[in-house]
Amino acid sequence: MKLLNTFALIAALLCAVQGQYRGTVQLVRSGPFSSSYSAGIVQIYYFSSSSSTLRWGNICFDSSFGSTEASVICNQLGYNGASGYGRTGNTSSYGTDRTATILAGINCAESSYLTLEQCNVTTNISSSCTSDSEDVYVSCYTTRIWNNPYSGQIRLVGGTYSSYGRLEVYCNGQWGTVCDHSFGATDARVACRQLGYSDYSTYTGNLAGSSSQPIWLDNVICSSSSNCLAYCESCPATQYHNCRHSEDVALGCEFKSTFTPSSNTLSTCQFADTEASIITSIFNSIGAIIGGVIAGIFVCIALIVAIPICICCCLGVGIGAAVRGSNRRTSTNVAVPPPAYDQKPPPAVAYPATGYDVEKSPQQDHSQ
Repeated sequence: MKLLNTFALIAALLCAVQGQYRGTVQLVRSGPFSSSYSAGIVQIYYFSSSSSTLRWGNICFDSSFGSTEASVICNQLGYNGASGYGRTGNTSSYGTDRTATILAGINCAESSYLTLEQCNVTTNISSSCTSDSEDVYVSCYTTRIWNNPYSGQIRLVGGTYSSYGRLEVYCNGQWGTVCDHSFGATDARVACRQLGYSDYSTYTGNLAGSSSQPIWLDNVICSSSSNCLAYCESCPATQYHNCRHSEDVALGCEFKSTFTPSSNTLSTCQFADTEASIITSIFNSIGAIIGGVIAGIFVCIALIVAIPICICCCLGVGIGAAVRGSNRRTSTNVAVPPPAYDQKPPPAVAYPATGYDVEKSPQQDHSQ
């Protein structure tokens, strides 16, 4: 029994650490953290001005912190903005947190930003921020930012923290998963940037979806310039059947200073799936047209080559037939003249006088 308890404790610790990446935020009440809290004292997993080691710390409630910054924190936690915020010293609802202050001077330009990485922050903590009473608390609306989803919207679910979970995409009116076939670093980075993070921390894990969920995306291939996963692969008409839920992508996202912060907001990718589908249809149509034109060109070339050959063949056959027919007619109708002989007519025949009445010629009388 002790051995089983030990394994259970180790498993719980592993689950608690999983998804704890740079920039992860959480809400605590009197110390303990729960992923179900929608209100509480804000903690962020970050480094301090004196150490690069990541640790949990509080955010100072100074003059730059307001409703916009509170809403961004709630957005990062997956809630639909903040309904309230303030300094811990002004309320007893969340107890006291003894963690040291780690961030101050937070200033967000847009309340629709998705993470604090998109805001200006500093790790230089003034003396006025060292008291635990100066810690920031927020109260978020309990509605989730994916409660009214758009086609191609993504989310991370099933993890301990909001920065890690099973990657799900909303297609055809239903949330489904993404298969890990060909899913790599660039694809993971694009998905994290859609969620407001600059980079990924991991894209492997075992957070299998429900067997009732469709697997919407497979063989996702992104370019590094994409900021919405739908531009890599838009929603298909039907789910993929050559994947199992044991192959579902589990994604962890983080802040990373070596990458430019994401510029995405809550609505950046709202029409990406529709645009991607239109672009795909246009390319398919252009491809079909080009294919038809190429096929037509080949047919024309074939005809250009074949027709003269056929004409020559036909003319050759006709001319040959005509020549043979002419030869036959010439040999039948033309009379060959007899050979010429150079002969003289035969001489007259001298017949004897005997037996014939020959008139005697008169004799001349020489006696006179």
